[in-house]
Amino acid sequence: MIDKDKLIQTLDFVDSCVKSENDSTSVNNLFNKLDKLIPIKTAILAIDVQNQFQLTSPSQLFSYNLSNEWQDIYFQRKFYQQDPVLNALSQSNQVVDWQSAFQFSPKKEQYSSDFQFLSQKYVGSHGLSIVVNNHSGSTLLSISTEAITNKADAHILSYIAPHFHELFSRDGENTRRKIGMPQLSKRELEVLQWAKEGKNNGDIAIILSISERTVKFHLSNIFTKLNVVNRSQAIAKGMSFGII
Repeated sequence: MIDKDKLIQTLDFVDSCVKSENDSTSVNNLFNKLDKLIPIKTAILAIDVQNQFQLTSPSQLFSYNLSNEWQDIYFQRKFYQQDPVLNALSQSNQVVDWQSAFQFSPKKEQYSSDFQFLSQKYVGSHGLSIVVNNHSGSTLLSISTEAITNKADAHILSYIAPHFHELFSRDGENTRRKIGMPQLSKRELEVLQWAKEGKNNGDIAIILSISERTVKFHLSNIFTKLNVVNRSQAIAKGMSFGII
């Protein structure tokens, strides 16, 4: 249960969420306020346009006290594919305790010793995470703490998470799309647009007056930025972000 003082602080925090903007400075101010409610080591707020949350790009993140080095490592090495906390969240709409996620993960053999070591080094082993989703998309709120978390902390997080989610749902899907939108160059957008029109690499090369090899180079960059493996997936993801 949450004691009276914590409850008052929680309600005050919710009021701040309701009045807050959804820019990085405002979100950081909310994290500072959250730190007084639940002492946190690091925190992230991750935004997705999909109802089924997926974390694939640093462009989705608002972070608090989170090392840039860890963010680079996490995404470059695609640790999100083996993160037991994300795996647990994909199967639950409740708050997930990190230690439980690591201890009882059915995919325990699939996360590497490197991931275990580096995640503990940069964010520690104690933390709580929750995903909130509805028709407008999904939002991950995740905090790491110095001390072992308790049920009161989990109750507080489950209560405030929907209000963080609402911050990025007020203006519909466009707000979420802008936050998670990959940054493609003008030429990459042109290549993707022509691919959407059904043109093959040779056609695109002629239309844009570039070599077919250059078209392949641009497509490779597009696949990396969109975190996809083929042309069809790239077109589908580009359309979901509204960039083509």
